[in-house]
Amino acid sequence: MHLSLLTTDDVWRALRRSHAWLTNAPGNVLLLGGGCVALAASSDIANSTNAPREGGPLPALLLAATLALAFACFLLAARLQPDVAAKPPCGRARVTRYLLYPLLLWALFTGIQTATVIVSALPKTLAAAPARYGSDDLYYNHYNALLVLRGENPYAGPWLAAEARYFGDLAYTPLRRGVFSDPRHYPTNAQMDAVMRAYLRDPAHPPVEIDPATTHSYPAGAFLVNVPGVWAGVASVGFTQILVFLALLALIIRVAPPEWRLALALLALTVTDGAREVTGSDFEIWPLFFLALAWAGGGYRWRSALALGAACAIKQTAWLAAPFYLLWIWRRDGAREAARRLGIAAGFFVLINLPWIVASPRSWLTSLFLPVSLPLLPDGSGLIGLSLTGILPLLPPVVYSALELAALLGALLWYWRNWARVPYAGLVLPLLPLLFAWRSSERYFVLLPLAGVLAVALTLRAQRKNVQPRTPQPYGLPEGV
Repeated sequence: MHLSLLTTDDVWRALRRSHAWLTNAPGNVLLLGGGCVALAASSDIANSTNAPREGGPLPALLLAATLALAFACFLLAARLQPDVAAKPPCGRARVTRYLLYPLLLWALFTGIQTATVIVSALPKTLAAAPARYGSDDLYYNHYNALLVLRGENPYAGPWLAAEARYFGDLAYTPLRRGVFSDPRHYPTNAQMDAVMRAYLRDPAHPPVEIDPATTHSYPAGAFLVNVPGVWAGVASVGFTQILVFLALLALIIRVAPPEWRLALALLALTVTDGAREVTGSDFEIWPLFFLALAWAGGGYRWRSALALGAACAIKQTAWLAAPFYLLWIWRRDGAREAARRLGIAAGFFVLINLPWIVASPRSWLTSLFLPVSLPLLPDGSGLIGLSLTGILPLLPPVVYSALELAALLGALLWYWRNWARVPYAGLVLPLLPLLFAWRSSERYFVLLPLAGVLAVALTLRAQRKNVQPRTPQPYGLPEGV
């Protein structure tokens, strides 16, 4: 109909249809939005109070509570409800679903902020070198990519001094030794800079608060993904990470049912702090992207298993996700299929790391376990935050490791028993054990809404097609994608 022929009645009919569509929305969308709001609140608390380092007990408690609420909402949102379209919602449900209006308005406002962060960061990531990052990890990965292009082995030799001089930065990972031995008092920037300057004056004798090996404490994929951009002369690895972020958003939109693509895209864009992280503070977007590929293309053995192997070859946090993926495949397609995919993923992981396994096997293996073998300072948004602020006693690191392992095993057991109702909850569950870890940094969780949105997109897709979760057929991406 031509716009000039539209009448007031036409407009009202369109508005009534839109209203009916929203108020009949599946509860998954509303719960997903609640999780996004809770996660955004946790980020705001962490940024505004610097919790738990300086904020005190109340911000630490609020931070842990909002994170727990976000996990609960995302897990509830991932429930399959195959008959959701068969029964109209009751009166109470209709009233509750009116909350979609303010929720989507908030998502629109926050999405504009996220888009602004991305658009404003693009020219900065292409600016003249040297790059400026918000974490030592990205400095290390960028420099290690340079080493690979020069034919050097990132795992052999202490490269920390050379990296610091190249970028003109003083970033490093402080250790719980020497003047930093008190776990309740995180060192100030001035204290950390003083230690780093002492190291640069005499790199042959590093202070006890520094271990130069921390420049290569990740699998080889962490720096290999940056080799093309560094080779092409891109100033910051944040540029390629922005492209990956956009690719993940496109993947989420592609797998979502058409009628919910706009709403889910808006909710995916509520990760404003996550977007800032992507532009130059952390590289969690890389393993998340490949894990998303693995789940979205789960009906295709090779592409899915290769994506899982790539994720595990980038960062150790992906190792927590691998058991949930394999359990999902096991319950859906059987133990033999899960074993095949495990073999493919493990083989690809080894292939990516093979040059450094052959060149320096001991250094490579030692580096992978540095995050747990080094005496790192406690920090984080979960249980450790309550301990650092005096709400709970501060226990030895091994206790938090045991709690993290227990939480992982508990989550796997719960997923095994409830898989039929929440087949895609395995996208969210892997980060849950980190709430109990000695180090549960807020940066681990800021991109969690993207995993939650993808889980709901796949869930709604299965509900829309009335697909039973035990059916061994492809989910997510259609053939040829």
